Amino acid sequence: MTQEKMRRMVTALVVAATTLLVSLLAVIVYQAIALTVNKNRIEKLEKDIQYYEQVISEGKLDLEYYESLEGLENAARRDGWTKIQKD
Repeated sequence: MTQEKMRRMVTALVVAATTLLVSLLAVIVYQAIALTVNKNRIEKLEKDIQYYEQVISEGKLDLEYYESLEGLENAARRDGWTKIQKD
């Protein structure tokens, strides 16, 4: 090989290696950003799950209250009903 061909080959290898390195770096940056976005999404969904579990548990307590006699009487009074007096 002549000196000119050797220099062209080395230049081509350096360009190919640089292109590969830049491409891999771009993929790594993209993956890091995607990972962060997914992590934030998971954290938000976990907070939402906790909130809705709390709402469900409070709703069960409300349901138990309104199914009880006291809850039914209070709801009836609030809606304008009066208690029937037994003679």
